[in-house]
Parts: sequence; structure tokens; C-alpha cells
Amino acid sequence: MPDAGPEEPAASQPAPAGTAPERMPPCPGGQAVQVQPGDTLFRLAQRFGVPLAAVLLANPQRVDPDRLVPGQWICIPSAPPGCPGGHLVVVQPGDSLHAIGQRFHVPVEAMIAANPQLADPDVIQPGQIVCVPRSPGRCDGIQYVVQPGDTLFQIARRFGIDLQDLIAANPQVANPDRIRPGEVICVPAAGTG
Repeated sequence: MPDAGPEEPAASQPAPAGTAPERMPPCPGGQAVQVQPGDTLFRLAQRFGVPLAAVLLANPQRVDPDRLVPGQWICIPSAPPGCPGGHLVVVQPGDSLHAIGQRFHVPVEAMIAANPQLADPDVIQPGQIVCVPRSPGRCDGIQYVVQPGDTLFQIARRFGIDLQDLIAANPQVANPDRIRPGEVICVPAAGTG
């Protein structure tokens, strides 16, 4: 008898005979995964390399996330690669990156920079997970989106302000030697420090 080749992975198998197949949840920009014996949301998040919080947010239909049943479908979102200092938000109907940024007082440029997983930042779907980067809050100057290769020293020089004034205007920056592209900082007006 010829070899039929490798078996399909268990996650792609239909629900066992005699059980009603569960509907797959909507999963825009992510993938629907069928729960296998021994799975937990934590293990699924680890397996697919996404934050547990993102998996929880993408599966609001799960009343009790600690009770998964083999055969259930779970949405594994395509989450941002990281959201240091910021927070994850589930896109709601009618949302845009601009609208989410306005809601959290973050420039749209920072929203785009913090979400490189989005193929087209002008097209986001309800249920997707986006990163809202940390905002400096009140800013008597301009909000600047950190670019790759930027340092606070270079930014201070570029805007003609004292480095210590720039650091003082950004108490949300935990380590002034480590700023990340997409982070939003406040550049105070020259002479206000």
C-alpha cells in the first residue's frame, strides 16, 4: 500500500463525529485555531508568540478563559511585535488608527510606527489588536515620534534645546538611554526649560 504522506496536524481536523461543530470566531488579521486536549490560552499564546492579553481580547466570546474544551475555536490575533510602555487595544467597528490615536492623545504617525504588523494602516478591522504607544501627556511644545536611530541627545540637538530639558519634559521615559521607534516624546519649546 503506498504511503499517503504525513497526516494533517490535529488542529485542522474536524470536530469528532456526534458533536456539533462549533462556529469559528471572526478573526480578522489573525488565525482561527481549534483547541486540542491540554491546550490553555496561555499555552496557545506562547505557541503562536502573541501576548496572552491579546488572545484574551480577541476572544470575548469565552466567558471562562480557564475552561477550554477540545474542538472549540480560538482566535489567535496578529499582534504587534511588542508594545513596550504602551497598551494593546482591540479595534472596534468604525475605528481607524487616527481615531484610536486621538482617543489616547497619540499622533497617528506614532500609531503607524508602533504597528508594523499592519499591511495597510488605513485599513484595520474590528477585532484586530493594535499597540497604542505611551504618550507624554501634556506637552508645552511639540509631540515628536521617535525614528529609528534617534537618541534623546540627537533630538535635543536637532531642536536646539538642552538635553536635560528634554529629559525633564518626558518623565514617562523610564531610561533616557533607551528610546524606541514609534515612542512619542515631548520636545519643549526652546527657552521653556
